[in-house]
Amino acid sequence: MEAAQAGNADQPVPFKTKATVWLDEQGVPQQVETPEQLPSAIRQAIGAQIKEWRFEPATVGGQARSGVTHLMLDACAVEGAAGQLNLALGYVYGGPVNSQNAAGLTPPPRYPVDAVRSRIQGTWMVTYEVLPDGTARWMSVDPQGDTNPKRLGYFEPALRQWVSQLRYTPEEVDGHAISTVVRIPVGFSLDTSPKPASRKEEARTGRECVAAMQAESSMRTASDTQFKLISGGS
Repeated sequence: MEAAQAGNADQPVPFKTKATVWLDEQGVPQQVETPEQLPSAIRQAIGAQIKEWRFEPATVGGQARSGVTHLMLDACAVEGAAGQLNLALGYVYGGPVNSQNAAGLTPPPRYPVDAVRSRIQGTWMVTYEVLPDGTARWMSVDPQGDTNPKRLGYFEPALRQWVSQLRYTPEEVDGHAISTVVRIPVGFSLDTSPKPASRKEEARTGRECVAAMQAESSMRTASDTQFKLISGGS
């Protein structure tokens, strides 16, 4: 992000971050909070863009209510030719946000030792419920793609332990923390081949930068948030 402030117009800076959004009964953002580690100009730009977004409000007994949700975001910052800050902002998902990482990113589970020794790989969709106290309750696990379901025994104990250790800041409705179901793909791969050039080096514009990051994975974390995004966040 410092590179964007330094005036390197041909050096977009991609990053992932989070935002906490206070919504009124119409789903209109009233306040946006972003990590203090971000430069103030970046924080202001993120807040300004999110306030233009619109969300589906939560309902209680058929009545729309105000609430608080958390967003995971893909962003790309670059200083324009005239010195202005250009920020492309992409919505990844909304729901509870992990509290174990400053950027809200969920820490990965450990690769089971037996699976490494046996050269077993696989991708699993893990579903769990984030409770009002921020802990996570295991729900289910399902194989993805060409993953062999019979290999689950190598991974399920580690995945269950991982879920039990996750901690979140939950969503709120009418001032009360609520439960939200989260689904997250977890891949275990033994591929150690060199990674291609970074997205930052390949990017040419802010929008392309965000699009590139979104293309890195066809599977995204998802949640059953009541505050679904209606408009904005492209």
